Amino acid sequence: MKTYLEFFAGVGLVREGMSRDNWNCLWANDYSKDKQDTYIQNYGNEHFVLADIWDVAKDSDNLPEAFMYTASFPCTDLSVAGNRAGLAGAESGTINAIFDILDKKEKEKNKPKIVMLENVKGFLTSNNGGDCLNTVNLFTQLGYFVDILEIDAAYFTPQSRQRVFMIAVDESIADKVMSIRDNEKTQNLWFDILNSNTVIRSPKVTNIIKKSPELNWGLFNIEFNREFNTNLNEIIDLSVEDESSLWWSNKRKEHLFNQMNQKHKNILNEMVKHEYLSYGTVFRRMRKGVSTAEMRTDGIAGCLRTPKGGSSKQILIQAGFGEWKVRLLNPREYARLQGVRDSFLLPENMNKSFFAMGDAVCVPVIEFLSTQALTPCFEAWENANYFKR
Repeated sequence: MKTYLEFFAGVGLVREGMSRDNWNCLWANDYSKDKQDTYIQNYGNEHFVLADIWDVAKDSDNLPEAFMYTASFPCTDLSVAGNRAGLAGAESGTINAIFDILDKKEKEKNKPKIVMLENVKGFLTSNNGGDCLNTVNLFTQLGYFVDILEIDAAYFTPQSRQRVFMIAVDESIADKVMSIRDNEKTQNLWFDILNSNTVIRSPKVTNIIKKSPELNWGLFNIEFNREFNTNLNEIIDLSVEDESSLWWSNKRKEHLFNQMNQKHKNILNEMVKHEYLSYGTVFRRMRKGVSTAEMRTDGIAGCLRTPKGGSSKQILIQAGFGEWKVRLLNPREYARLQGVRDSFLLPENMNKSFFAMGDAVCVPVIEFLSTQALTPCFEAWENANYFKR
């Protein structure tokens, strides 16, 4: 059975993606009571542990044995919007608790065969790339081979959301599912794979890998030829009626209009003239000390964020038939941008819903990684064990 433990589980969107590929979550953990409530609403309370990750590490003997660990550890200290303290920061540094657990499991000879980490693209650049390389070095010392993939959710849902996935595979199966640079014969193939697709391995990723050949690098040969999903109109909640109080007043929307630059004002004026409805999204940003409203109309929403202030919430513009209207994207629209099914239960409190979805992963991205990399690892391990019988 394909089993895994989910650290930093949030409301369970990694589980959403993994379950689509028939993985079985044996245990999940987070320290947020609000996230626990949403997780339990959707999956039950049989195996969710509400605890600080450091307390989990101290009591790791009680963790069930599983084929894989996943960890979407906090991005606060890695994000360009944060303080950039890197893995030395109090929040992003909690990844070290995972390595404490892995160290112990290695000594007990029951470490997971795969570990998948997920974080923002700032993971690649914090401390000039040193945090990323140090993480790979820790995996190398534990006998894992590592690949790094950078995937934008916009290839799956209409949301621009670039995330880094570090997948570590135990050396016992790595050469069965990855290209390993271990001799001259395989080196050419290894470099071909490394340089073959800049969409999933950006120049930042390839440079990190190339400059540290002493580390255990393994590459998944993944085909990726998807186009951007520009169907923002398909996630719009049509149950919000024209008379709804969610739409902003004329005074409020005109204030937003005045915060736009002339280019965006012209685009909006053209949208109003259409004999059909079209949509754009807006983020407020500070530019040279001035609050500005930046509109996007390419069919893709900006990256969802946690609601730490009014400017962090994404704004929807609907225009056509001679008029335009404005409101915030609602929680169900946030969920759809994350590829979440409409039957997924969201918190009743709107801000808690925004936080639940803004601080999560894109479900179909997880499903893609599962089918293309994680399940092949399990199948390789299963086959190897079959022939040992």
